[in-house]
Amino acid sequence: MSQNNFHRTLIKSPLAVAIAGLLPITGIQAQENPEQSYAGQTLEEVTVTAQKREESLQDAPISIIAFNNEKLEKMGVTDIVDIQNAVPNVTFSPFFQNKNSVSPYIRGVGNADIQVTKDPAVGVYLDGVYLGRSAGLALDVADLERIEILRGPQGTLYGRNSTGGAVNLTSVKPQAEGSFAQTLSVGDKGYWRSVTKGNYAISDELFVRAAYATSEKDGWIENTGGGNDFGADDKDALRVALAWQPNDDWTIDYTYDQSSNTSTQLPYQLIEDHTGSLGFIATGKRLDTLSVNNLRDTQVDVSGHGLTIAWDNDGHIIKSITASRELEEDGYQDYSASWHHLGGGAIPSLVGSGAEYLDTDFDKQQEQFSQEFQFIGDLLDGRLQYTSGLYYFREEGSENQITYLNALRLASLGFDATPSVLDSFTQADFTAWALWSSAEDAYAVDVESESKAIYGQYAYTPQLFDDDLTVTLGLRYTEDRREASKASNLYNGFAGGAVYGERESDNFSKSLTFDYALNEDANVYAKYAEGYRAGGFNARGSQANFANGFDPEEMTSFELGFKSELLDRRMRLNAALFNYSYENLQVDQSDPVNITQTDTLNAGEASYMGFEADLTALLGEHFKLTASYGYVDAEYDEYIQDGEDVADDRRIAFTPEHSYSIGLDYDTYLGELGALNANLTYNWQDQQWFSSRGAATREATGLLNGSVSLQDVAVGAGYLRTTLWAHNLLDEEYILNSFDAGGLVLGVFGEERSFGLDVTLSF
Repeated sequence: MSQNNFHRTLIKSPLAVAIAGLLPITGIQAQENPEQSYAGQTLEEVTVTAQKREESLQDAPISIIAFNNEKLEKMGVTDIVDIQNAVPNVTFSPFFQNKNSVSPYIRGVGNADIQVTKDPAVGVYLDGVYLGRSAGLALDVADLERIEILRGPQGTLYGRNSTGGAVNLTSVKPQAEGSFAQTLSVGDKGYWRSVTKGNYAISDELFVRAAYATSEKDGWIENTGGGNDFGADDKDALRVALAWQPNDDWTIDYTYDQSSNTSTQLPYQLIEDHTGSLGFIATGKRLDTLSVNNLRDTQVDVSGHGLTIAWDNDGHIIKSITASRELEEDGYQDYSASWHHLGGGAIPSLVGSGAEYLDTDFDKQQEQFSQEFQFIGDLLDGRLQYTSGLYYFREEGSENQITYLNALRLASLGFDATPSVLDSFTQADFTAWALWSSAEDAYAVDVESESKAIYGQYAYTPQLFDDDLTVTLGLRYTEDRREASKASNLYNGFAGGAVYGERESDNFSKSLTFDYALNEDANVYAKYAEGYRAGGFNARGSQANFANGFDPEEMTSFELGFKSELLDRRMRLNAALFNYSYENLQVDQSDPVNITQTDTLNAGEASYMGFEADLTALLGEHFKLTASYGYVDAEYDEYIQDGEDVADDRRIAFTPEHSYSIGLDYDTYLGELGALNANLTYNWQDQQWFSSRGAATREATGLLNGSVSLQDVAVGAGYLRTTLWAHNLLDEEYILNSFDAGGLVLGVFGEERSFGLDVTLSF
């Protein structure tokens, strides 16, 4: 670590100084007998909350994969995008307009566009609170304890817009024991990061925990134009939690979290030219130097308050979860990096922003409030477990964007648009005038939405079959309402105007699961589930299509699963086979000429079938193998557009057919020197498309990551951990996202090889 980076890290960590001042009066507990953690005799039990109660991963009849805090640190995960390649049948693609926003897909189910007027197909939850917008999901999250990824529709317990699945982010809760940890990190490309965590017992009943993370990173692609280099980041994240336990029956938790990021977007460069006009710009490879005229920063701020009150009455728990969240985003993206840098100024800029091809200014605001009441317990001497609840969600948002599409004005140069009287326009004149006018597209959208639901899930274990069979019934009734307005300068023949729409829908989703224990170490399950996603509006849609909106989509799922712990708990093997049927599938369809215009269609029907398997095994005393494989075969059965079925010419995006992840850990205890851990993980995904039509695609991609840690080194009353890590060890060139605009395929590449060092001192 350079001396300048070290001092800069400490200066930006005031929480470290504040918490350190409390150390002499806290009852801090040093780790006891760390050698027990490296005995390597059996696999540790994994606890999850996928069904809104704590249970073993092996007992939950769900295809789920979980990463605990230790695994997240080994992987170098600071936000959910970092695990995008680590889970087969799951992708977390950054949104093409903003790398701080994420488009999650699970088993091929998701949505590529991110707007305040429509909902995601994968629900993301932070400490039990649904996050209505995926903008900002790529921000740093301080003090994560666990990430759970639930594959498959979660139509009853989660319900709201979770047809694809759910992602649960769980933070560390305040504890009765005092603790403190400080992590300092440095890496190439000017990267540095500081994470400060502290836990303090104010009294026997009141505990507080705080965490603060701050980081900076230089851009890793040089920008020879104005502004920062491409990919620069400046992140901050704060989380404060209070837990009050006045007695054994009551628990009251309050949390506040805040994340912010000032960044410069990654560059979209021209990868392929199918028009035959710009082949000299389409390099098809990652370039280390590009440029735009005036690259500006994007700023994202996310914050939230949460209050959870739980009353435990002899095992019958009543829980209230109240939360409010705010999102503010002010962004900029220039897609002209190739045009400006490689065109040598030969391509004129004809729009007010000065971009050669395309750029956008956008801002977004969103506020949400949610209230959930949960009732959890068991009856009939434990044979009937119940989880039921009431749910309410409300949000308000706005989205403003102005797009400068220079390509349209270039296309109009061949026409004569000089006549001053509209009636004397020829068809060519009118075409030129329309292209020229539509090159600047400005719109403003306001939206309000509301959702109400009542749900219940009941798991019954009859005396038959020696208590080995459990039958679970899930029910959820939902009512959704959304209203939105849009003003656009392109409406009413380019004179400008506004439209308004309102949509209401309701849904009754059901699930039925049979879970049978073959023995103490293995069980099988069969599950039927329904999913539902509310209708809405497309902010980028044409005048008529925005007002009309689109209907809800519905899914039916069948799943067969197997879970086992074998060889005296030295191997864990879980697998699932699934089949989906979609109706009224919501599909985004881009205009092939003006990519700023899209419409969302209830295109028709689609079928998905697939398989996934997750393996964890101890190999001897020191080695642990983790391996996961996923397969998805998805296709449109019906895709109606303009009255015609075009299913044969469409494909389901963001869905690699095959994917796998394989990792090997080596652990050994070195006595007074601490413990050594080495990890190598290879993540591979098959070819995938980025839209339902066009040539935007990513070839099969494999990434190798690694880390070496020396941990549990005694330093006074504390312990030291040092980790050397590297991402993309083989320096592979791969596409993060791309789109096809009338035969011009633009894409953004993933980061080249990077490496760094983390040092953590904990007490």
